[in-house]
Amino acid sequence: MAKRMLRGSHNSNDRLTETIDELMGIFFAMPDKVDGDHGRRTFQMIEETFEGGEQGWLIYRFTRRARDLLKDSEAYALLHRATVLAFDSKYALELYQLGALLYRRDVPIWRGDVETLRAKLGVPEGAYSSFADLRRFVLDAATAEINQLVPQFSVAWDVAKRRGRKVIEVAITFRRKPPIAAVAAEEENERHRAGRRARRDGTAETIMDPSAIIAATAANLGVSDVLRWPADDQVTEFGAVELHAIGVTYGGGHAVQRLADQYARVRADKRRQLRGDALREDWTTWVRGCAEKWSKP
Repeated sequence: MAKRMLRGSHNSNDRLTETIDELMGIFFAMPDKVDGDHGRRTFQMIEETFEGGEQGWLIYRFTRRARDLLKDSEAYALLHRATVLAFDSKYALELYQLGALLYRRDVPIWRGDVETLRAKLGVPEGAYSSFADLRRFVLDAATAEINQLVPQFSVAWDVAKRRGRKVIEVAITFRRKPPIAAVAAEEENERHRAGRRARRDGTAETIMDPSAIIAATAANLGVSDVLRWPADDQVTEFGAVELHAIGVTYGGGHAVQRLADQYARVRADKRRQLRGDALREDWTTWVRGCAEKWSKP
C-alpha cells in the first residue's frame, strides 16, 4: 500500500511509523484446546512489515492465525479510513476503535475504572493525573472529534461511580447516528481540516476577500520596496509580509514556510530573478497549485 494513501493530508510519516511500531506489538489471546487440554493460545497480529521511504510503500503480512481469526467479523471492528486520517488526537482514535467494537451490540456501553480507561486510551503514565485534566484534554476532546467526524456512531460519557468527590468509574455509551448526522460527518471528512476546530467548537469564522487582505498588506509597503524573494528563503509574517499574506490567503491552511521551502527548491534560480508583479504572480500560482494538489487524498 502506498504510504501517501495512509497519511492522507498529514504532511509527514511520523504518525505512520509510530502506528506500525504499535501494530507490531499487538497480540491476540484466545481460548483453545490441544489434544484435549484446554488452555490459552497467544499469537501476534502482524508477522512482518517493510516501510519504504517518504514516497514509498508499506508492505505488511498478517500471521496465519491472525488471518484465520479476522475472518470472523465479530472479532474485529470496521474502521472508516477517512475518519482515522482526519483525527487530530490519538485519544480520539483509540476511543473510536473501542466504539467501533461496541456500537452494534445490544448494550453498547463500556464501563471501567479510571486506570483501565487511561490504559485503553493510551494515556502515558503521569500525564493528566487529575481527573479534571483527563476529562478536558482526553475525554472531552476525543468525544468532540468523534461526534464531528465519525459517521457510524456518536459517543457520550458519564461518571458511573464516585468515592466522595473522587471519580472511580466511567461509563461510555456508543449510539448509532441517525442518517442526517452520518451524512454531516461524511461531509466534514471531505472538507479541508482548516477551520475544523472552529466548526466543532461552534465559533464563528470570518470570511474575508483575499484580494482585500493582500491589497491592505501591500499598502503598508513603501514605494521603494519592490517585491523580492527573501535572501534566506524564510517567508515570515514580518520579514516577507506580502509573500506571507499570499501564502496564508491561498495556501489552503498549509504552513507558509512549507510552501516556501518547496518553491525555493523547484525555483532554484528563477526565484532570485523575479521582481515585483512577476514574483507576485508566480508565487500566487505556486501557492494555489500546491494547495489544490495537497488537498487531494
